[in-house]
Amino acid sequence: MRPLFYRGRKWLLTLAAGGGLFVLESCDPTVRDTVLGGVGSAATGLAGTFIEAFIQSLQADEEEVATTVKAILEYLPQFFA
Repeated sequence: MRPLFYRGRKWLLTLAAGGGLFVLESCDPTVRDTVLGGVGSAATGLAGTFIEAFIQSLQADEEEVATTVKAILEYLPQFFA
């Protein structure tokens, strides 16, 4: 059942993209260029965002001591002095 669902989703995406290109083919050239330019810049921005997020996830964050542990370590010697 799942392969049929995946195949159907693939065909639906293909038909939607093809239909969109078919509709844009008969449009005014300035409108078509504006739409395709917007889609291209949106795709580029989205890809750039994912790449930037991936690089940030690879960078090591500074290990900070939790506030509770830090407070215990600072005030614990007072109780034993």
